[in-house]
Amino acid sequence: MNKRVSTLLSALLLATTLGWQQPLVNVAAATHAQTTQKAKTAKSGKHAKAKKSSKAKASKAKTVKQPASASKHIKLAGASNARDLGGYVNKNGQKIKAHRLIRSNTLSKLTKADTKKLVKTYHVKTDVDLRTLVEQKKSPDVKIKGVKLVKANVFKNFGAAPDFSKKNAGVKMMEKSYHDAVTTVQGRKAYKMLFHELLKNPKNKSVLWHCSAGKDRAGMGTVLVLSALNFDKKTIANDYLKSNKYLVQTNKENLATQEAGWTKGGKTLTPIVVSNFKAQNGVQMAYLNTFYKAIDKNYGSMNGFLHKGLGLSNTQLKQLQANYLTSAKK
Repeated sequence: MNKRVSTLLSALLLATTLGWQQPLVNVAAATHAQTTQKAKTAKSGKHAKAKKSSKAKASKAKTVKQPASASKHIKLAGASNARDLGGYVNKNGQKIKAHRLIRSNTLSKLTKADTKKLVKTYHVKTDVDLRTLVEQKKSPDVKIKGVKLVKANVFKNFGAAPDFSKKNAGVKMMEKSYHDAVTTVQGRKAYKMLFHELLKNPKNKSVLWHCSAGKDRAGMGTVLVLSALNFDKKTIANDYLKSNKYLVQTNKENLATQEAGWTKGGKTLTPIVVSNFKAQNGVQMAYLNTFYKAIDKNYGSMNGFLHKGLGLSNTQLKQLQANYLTSAKK
């Protein structure tokens, strides 16, 4: 595989028992004690089951049914995975204000009509670029008058591509990137910058964040933003998986390029290789679960990560919620 093709592929790559004893006075007393204890145990067991059932119901109740108008796809000629998160309803019955929080894929191919729509209709004031510095230099965002560009690369660079002839190489590569995004200083620094911009953003303007495909680095950023705004995991997952819908054509083109590069390098294109290519082009719950597991392992919970990993205070979280949420009835 020549150097140019290898570089292209790398660019695309982008988890009591209480023991007590007491003397027996007599058999009757012992029997009475045992009977009493069994009754208590049975009662305790029923109470525990009822409590567990109550928790299960409470947990289930936290999943909010989203209105059909929530999270509209922004039709742009130069960006296929741009979305306005407005309309999503959180666990407290509050919804995200329209035209305030925008996620997208690369902005390097925007047309004049696209930039006008983002500024006039969606009030974009800040563009947070989560791509590597190499990507930013190779395909810089289109300059938009009045919009501030913030370079917040989640990764310093991409490592060498794995051997895609091996089963599950693509999935493992993606899971590692999701793990590294929140466990490395660079990843946390980038997402801190995103939240910094969200906190100082004017109340009548929007912040847009993006990466190359708008699915992984931008997707993880969206997970963090929605978590900070008190959304349930099902809503977050559904939003995350929407990238597979909006990137169908883009991924088809990527796959064709990857397959051509593979065969041009003199290698045999097998079903395993194709599967690995597809794994890196789309999003899967396995990737998101790896992200959550890394956060839980290192910070105890998402709330712990927001506080300790990103340095957000309770006051700042309340400020975010006040700035971007409103009553669902409005």
